[in-house]
Amino acid sequence: MERVATLWIGKRFSFLEHLCLKSFADVDQTPIVYHYGDLEDIPDYIEARDAREIFDTPEIYRDPIMRSVAVHADLFRLKLIQQSDYIWVDADAYAVRPFETREGYLFPKANLARQRMMNGVVALPSDSPALKKMCDFAFDSDLVPFWWSDDRKHAYRDIYGQSTYWSLPLSTLGPPLFFHSLYGTPEHDMSLPRVELYAVPLRHRGLWNEPDMSKLEFLDWQSKMSIHFFGSWFRKIFKDREINSGSLVDTLLRKHAIDPSLYPL
Repeated sequence: MERVATLWIGKRFSFLEHLCLKSFADVDQTPIVYHYGDLEDIPDYIEARDAREIFDTPEIYRDPIMRSVAVHADLFRLKLIQQSDYIWVDADAYAVRPFETREGYLFPKANLARQRMMNGVVALPSDSPALKKMCDFAFDSDLVPFWWSDDRKHAYRDIYGQSTYWSLPLSTLGPPLFFHSLYGTPEHDMSLPRVELYAVPLRHRGLWNEPDMSKLEFLDWQSKMSIHFFGSWFRKIFKDREINSGSLVDTLLRKHAIDPSLYPL
């Protein structure tokens, strides 16, 4: 069976990460969790590894204002895909069934209207032209996005001079980069419908805590591969709020024997 892997920066998991990581173990797909030595909360259903095996940096890249590690995770994701045949999964991706690639590919169809491609679950073969394009941009370029118009490039250079990870819009190395590297190429034909990997779309997030689970039936989520819980939104909904009995989240926590009171958000 193929392996899934993620990165965790922090000392502990909340019940969300416990739930999602254990979902893989419970379908016999033990997840690999890379960390930089700060993880203290290591359950027996994951395989913990040193993140420096994949991306050895003198420091964790954190946004200087928000202190977000999103850029570091984006860079790590590219290195992981480049150096292994693992499937990258965000730690808030829940496995309905084992994840599997098709000829080394696993990613959702692009969102053409927004010019984004969700990359919370992604695998590409090591010889992928799109992967090479993304890594060349992220690690061996002037970091001025190749998809920008000439006018925008000139204006950006006038303001910032030399581009850095921090002068770019925060998500640049994530969904926009994936979109502009994969959309319109033969590789995009290997994509899956978005609902296969994001079975409960974000616009239906109110159903996560809906006590009447019959209201989710129209999504046919149990036939899909994955539910994505979008951690920042999950925390907004459940922080200091009761999990409704019988809801999707309650049902899944009970299924995987995760006690949320032991692992606060």
